[in-house]
Amino acid sequence: MDGLILISAFLLTAGVIFVTNWLALMPWRRNKDKHWSEQARLAHPVIVAARSNLWTVPGVFVLTVLLVWPHSSPLWLLAGIASVLGGYAGTFPLDHELFPRISFHEFLRQAAIGILFRFLIWFVFLGAAVVMPDTFNLLGFAIGCGVVGLWVIWSQVGLVWLGRILGLFQPAPERLRKIVADTSARMNVTFREVWLMRSPSAQAFAMPGARKLLFTEHLLELLSDDEIAAVCAHELAHLTESKADQYSRSVQMLAFLPWIYFNPLTHAFGPIFGFFAFYGLLFTTIGVPRIYRRISWKLESRADEMAKANEGDAGTYARALAKLYADNLSPVVTAKSRATHPHLYDRLLAAGVTPDFPRPAAASSMAWHGQMFAGLVGLLFAIFAIRLMQPFGGAN
Repeated sequence: MDGLILISAFLLTAGVIFVTNWLALMPWRRNKDKHWSEQARLAHPVIVAARSNLWTVPGVFVLTVLLVWPHSSPLWLLAGIASVLGGYAGTFPLDHELFPRISFHEFLRQAAIGILFRFLIWFVFLGAAVVMPDTFNLLGFAIGCGVVGLWVIWSQVGLVWLGRILGLFQPAPERLRKIVADTSARMNVTFREVWLMRSPSAQAFAMPGARKLLFTEHLLELLSDDEIAAVCAHELAHLTESKADQYSRSVQMLAFLPWIYFNPLTHAFGPIFGFFAFYGLLFTTIGVPRIYRRISWKLESRADEMAKANEGDAGTYARALAKLYADNLSPVVTAKSRATHPHLYDRLLAAGVTPDFPRPAAASSMAWHGQMFAGLVGLLFAIFAIRLMQPFGGAN
């Protein structure tokens, strides 16, 4: 019986994700001959939904097992793992269709690393929630401090350390080291480390607290030296952010951290308070990302201004941005409720370049299948939480 459930979880997740992704991508297929900005506008909500469904669909299976077989531990955990693997299997056709350069081997490597990283993070959060006492006490406070401490260690050194062991991060090649060193000297901004990230997407990242810079392999293949330097100037600008700005970025952690106190919040003060505490946690998870997006928008605009001020030839930074967005199928104009960066169209205008295409309509935030599964997992979790609180209402 258990084996049948696990096989079903894998196959059903793979099948459901493949079919819904394929259907959702039909508008993009009909417009493959259009300008890249239109292709990106149509592909973006499908990509967002596909990434979300890698975790919401397994969440549906886990919660279903917990509701139908409440004493089936560790069946719910095994079903979740099988469903996550099925989700990645069902997502590969979408990724390969949108980005043919992604081979099956590369997809497997990225998926394995992504699963491991997320597993470690969720293991800490869920583990803390499981061992959290039913009342607020010193132990609960210590557990919370431990989670925050592990998060700081992860963001400062853990991510790159584990990434190096897994082969995700490699020493930067001489070309990249020289570009970063020259740009750093010109801007008078110091950094500690620069790493090359093995990834088929063209991206660059800054870790302001750790003063580290990350550039992907594909970015080096896509951009010229001058364009890489312009992107580097943007990332170095993040290293000049104040401590207050750096701390404000950590607000995103509050979207999940309060959930480790689910037990005491829903058990310590009775069923009525527990009911409101549950929805308070839910609204926090929904509301915090909105706050974070406003913070990010401001800091990204500041970094853009510094990148433009430190570019070589006029228009270099704008050209680099356009290449990155086109290659990643990132929308030129995003839904405001989801945007962590200013719209590309506005970034190009701010960089002194008028795009050679009209301003497109904003891309949807998420395709229909992502919204459907997110709503379903939310509904199932609400039912699960109410069942947990039933003893306080006298039910057995």
